[in-house]
Amino acid sequence: MPEKSVREMTEEERKVNSLSSRTFQAVLILSLILSIVAIAFGYHLYSTGVRDQYMERTTSLAQTITSLYSSDDFAEYADKVMTIYNEAPEDVRNQPDSEAYKKLFENVADEKYMEILSALNQVRINNDALITLFGVLDEDNRHFVYVMNAEQIQTGVSPGQWVQIEPKNMAFMKKGKTGATSATLRMSAGVYVCAGNQAIYSKEGRVVGNIIVAVSMDQITDRSTKFICQYIVLLAAVAIALAYFTVQNLKKEIVKPIEKLTDAATAYISDEEDTDKNYFGELEITTGDEIESLSLIMADMESDINNYIHNLTAVTAEKERISTELNLANRIQADMLPSTYPAFPEREEFDIYASMTPAKEVGGDFYDFFMIDEDHLVLVIADVSGKGIPAALFMMASKIMIQNIAFLGHSPAKVLELVNEQICKSNHEDMFVTVWMGILDVNTGIITCANAGHEYPTIRRENGNFELFKDRHGFIIGGMEGMRYRDYEIQLNPGDTIFVYTDGVAEATNTSSELFGLDRMLASLDRAESNDPIEISIKLMESINEFVGEGSQFDDITMLCATYYGQNYQRKPMFKEITVDATINNIRTVTEFVDAELEAHGCPMKKQIQIDIAIDEIFSNIAHYAFEGTGKATVCVNIEDDPKVLTMIFKDNGIPYDPLVAKDPDVTLSADERSVGGLGVFIVKKTMDDVHYTYENGQNILTIKKIL
Repeated sequence: MPEKSVREMTEEERKVNSLSSRTFQAVLILSLILSIVAIAFGYHLYSTGVRDQYMERTTSLAQTITSLYSSDDFAEYADKVMTIYNEAPEDVRNQPDSEAYKKLFENVADEKYMEILSALNQVRINNDALITLFGVLDEDNRHFVYVMNAEQIQTGVSPGQWVQIEPKNMAFMKKGKTGATSATLRMSAGVYVCAGNQAIYSKEGRVVGNIIVAVSMDQITDRSTKFICQYIVLLAAVAIALAYFTVQNLKKEIVKPIEKLTDAATAYISDEEDTDKNYFGELEITTGDEIESLSLIMADMESDINNYIHNLTAVTAEKERISTELNLANRIQADMLPSTYPAFPEREEFDIYASMTPAKEVGGDFYDFFMIDEDHLVLVIADVSGKGIPAALFMMASKIMIQNIAFLGHSPAKVLELVNEQICKSNHEDMFVTVWMGILDVNTGIITCANAGHEYPTIRRENGNFELFKDRHGFIIGGMEGMRYRDYEIQLNPGDTIFVYTDGVAEATNTSSELFGLDRMLASLDRAESNDPIEISIKLMESINEFVGEGSQFDDITMLCATYYGQNYQRKPMFKEITVDATINNIRTVTEFVDAELEAHGCPMKKQIQIDIAIDEIFSNIAHYAFEGTGKATVCVNIEDDPKVLTMIFKDNGIPYDPLVAKDPDVTLSADERSVGGLGVFIVKKTMDDVHYTYENGQNILTIKKIL
């Protein structure tokens, strides 16, 4: 596979990697492989045929020689030579090239001998043979003893000379003793020959010797090489021609149509404006195969995409219009719900906070709170059936009716009864709403309530925990005409908090399809250290978000929280806090956190510097001495406005230690005379208006105050 994509290649690289180029290479390589196989097979057939022909020829020549003269003639000279050979002393016989050995055979060659030898030589010359000879095999010594050798005429080889037969050639020599045979032999000089061997028999049927004719294999090799060269040239030409014509046909039938499809696709992608032009429909590919089918499919797909784009454009425009209207509906719905806090800044008898987080653009939940006179606060929370626009419209109608009827001075039960009658008269869509309604007497703390199928409210007494108040439910609003509802009362004491909510809180679901549940809700509400409605609501929402994680919101989440203080309730100060690792590097982080609060309350710069020095001294002591390893420290800040006083609390769960018990250093002494340590805490005590230490619940708690 190429390392680059087609879009990254140059024009030359695209040609090299094109389909036609790859096909040409593949066909050429395949043809060459087939050619090599054909050459090897042809060479084998040719060389085998030529070799068989030469072997037959040499055998025929050997037989021809035996027919020229009688076997008695050959037997006569064979007996003479072998008699001398056998009678020769062993030391002389073992030196066939010596003069002494040759002299033993001087009288063998007579006129008849020379006549036969001349005939052997003539056969050798006429048939381009390498060897023509007559001899006898000495099997015991593996010697082949020459009786007549055509080479005698040129080289002077004498009768009786012998050659050592190699073991691998012995089978050929032995086989020749029983008749005619032929074989390919390797001579001692490294020359390969094709040899024929014909036995000569006496009248008694005794083998007297062998006629051997050998032709050099160089002739066969030369002819085979010539044949191979011609064969290679022919096959290479055929392979190239086959590859060329294959590629040309491929270009016409496959590559060109594919290039047309590619060009059409490129043009279609590049043209972002004209969605009505049929790039694929105008190709007119008529190959009659899968490529034509592909072009037709692409043309149909192009038409479908163009239609889809037209429809999508219209749908997108409609969706944008609907989205704009939904956003507007969301703003209208949000504007109808109280959203300014503190809601009643002039009233110190109570504090209230509410929020609604819709699952869709607009929701079916709603809350409301309003004063119907100087002494009575109405609290309402409701959950409409369904989601989206229908629920939002039903919610708005329900809210308006509840508010209008409440201003007439009715009790919550009567308000719900009258609203139910009004909704049932025109509720053709069979929608309904669950409602919890309470009217708080801000003077007595008594809240008169009624519940139309809504969730149980929760109550937290001062310094206690939130608990469900299991009231008696009435029937849902809009479900049936003529329904009656019952009022009940809850006595709120100063510092008590009431929290009401919709089912979206308890039914919030995480990615494991696990519900948040009422138990987690109550535990999350208790996380708030104060009875401030905003802190309580925020802590709960943080817990819900942490629990849900990546899960989807399926229902509106609405909550309303109110704390009753009465006339002379002393509210606890509200602290902001930061928790960091107790390290020197975090002194700056803590200082910036506190400075932001000081600047927001207009703290003079001189006092801010004094406070920053105190932070540095206290936090550095925690970082150095509170933990054997690492730990965390929490810094809490509150600024009261009347009078303007800063309260800072430093908390850590390190080693218990009271820094205030140490004796103050004597600052009248010089630095050399004073003992080391204690000066930082001394500065803090002198610059702050109040400093005190406690150890509670396993924590060191150091509190400092500064009048601003």
